[in-house]
Formats: sequence, C-alpha cells, structure tokens
Amino acid sequence: MSVLNKLLGMLDELKEENPELANKALLAAETLKSGVDPEDLEEEWEEEAEEEFDDSYIVISEEHTNEFFDGSKKLESKLSEYGVYMRDHEVKKVLLLEEIEQVRSGNENFLQYLREKYSLDPNAGYTLELDEEGSGNLAFVKQ
Repeated sequence: MSVLNKLLGMLDELKEENPELANKALLAAETLKSGVDPEDLEEEWEEEAEEEFDDSYIVISEEHTNEFFDGSKKLESKLSEYGVYMRDHEVKKVLLLEEIEQVRSGNENFLQYLREKYSLDPNAGYTLELDEEGSGNLAFVKQ
C-alpha cells in the first residue's frame, strides 16, 4: 500500500507543478484508488510520515572501522616507503653528482695538461675539433 501512497503523492505534486496535466493526474489517481478504502489510505499516509534522523553521533560498524584503520595503515606504510625511497634517491643523487664533478674536473685538468704539453698560448682561447685530415684525432684551434 505504501507504493500506492507514494504514487498518489507524486500525482498530487504533478497536478501542482503542471496544471495542464492536472486532469490526467486526477484520472490516474482515481484509477489507482478504485477499490481501495479512502480511510485506509489516510491512515497509512500518516503512518509513513518520516521520522527525523539525528546524525549528530553515528557509530560506525566494526567492519567499516577495521577497513578504515587498514586503509590508514596502508597509507602510513606507503608514505614510509616513499620516504625511504626519497632518502635513498637523494643519497644516490649526491653520490652521482660528486662522481660527475670528479670526471668533469679530471677532464678539465687533462685539457690543461694538454695545453701545457703542446705549448699553447696560455692567454689565447682554443676550441677542440676533429683533425681536418680525417685521422680522427683532436686538434686545438686558436680563436
């Protein structure tokens, strides 16, 4: 019977919202009511009045509580894992940057050694190019 009351309520709303359909809504309501005692409809309608829901304090089920705590633990674990990864990453980055600087410094020192070995002008600028004769060797070219 509650479905019937809901349908009748919806038809009443339709009549108010759209007067053009009021006659059809009234006809549909009368068709639904045929064979039903009007007093039964009124009693049921009053019984179905919604109770007010107090949401000021809601206890969560044990299952959902455990699921929440499991999720929190997983998040904490992933954050910890990320922290360890970032720490290791930073350590490796610093070590690689130090190695890069050592190699760069070694190359620079080697070029300085070559400038002295080949008696290049210390005040002039030179670029390194491949030998024009195609030997594959490098050549200092004065700027």
